[in-house]
Amino acid sequence: MKSLIFSLSLLFCTFSLFAQKAQDEQAIRDLVKGMAEAWTTADAKQWASYFADEHDYIVWTGMYLKNIPPAINARSHQMIFETIYKGTQQFNVVDKIKFIREDVALIHVLAALAKQGEERPANPQVLWSGILTKDSGAWKIISFHNLDLEILENEQMAKAAPMPKEVMFASWYNK
Repeated sequence: MKSLIFSLSLLFCTFSLFAQKAQDEQAIRDLVKGMAEAWTTADAKQWASYFADEHDYIVWTGMYLKNIPPAINARSHQMIFETIYKGTQQFNVVDKIKFIREDVALIHVLAALAKQGEERPANPQVLWSGILTKDSGAWKIISFHNLDLEILENEQMAKAAPMPKEVMFASWYNK
């Protein structure tokens, strides 16, 4: 009888952990979706709300913004929403979520921009990685690194790649 109770308790705990992981994965996917919506509506304050009170941000050009608050993130994005990225929409596809601990996750997201009303680009344009922490039930980005996918813009680089783009970035093409 004790072993039955122990087995049932273990089974219950296992199901609870899987359910929590599924909830956290969905919360992270919702965060990524919300970021694309914030970009598309040029809502810099909403965009920055997905970041922790202090976070690192590495721009695709290599600019490294260390320990910035969401207000600085919002101000920077408001400027680009009004200038170089005015009238654009963002497309995000979560490629990977890996839980390092139950309150720390690593994500990789394939993304692309297009003018408002245009179709999603055929290829992803950037790969961004984020480290997220869960605090008071909410996931926030503490580190963001945006990488330009030059391999998809250069035919020679693409041909020399160890595998086809449809394999390297499969989640983009499978959506």
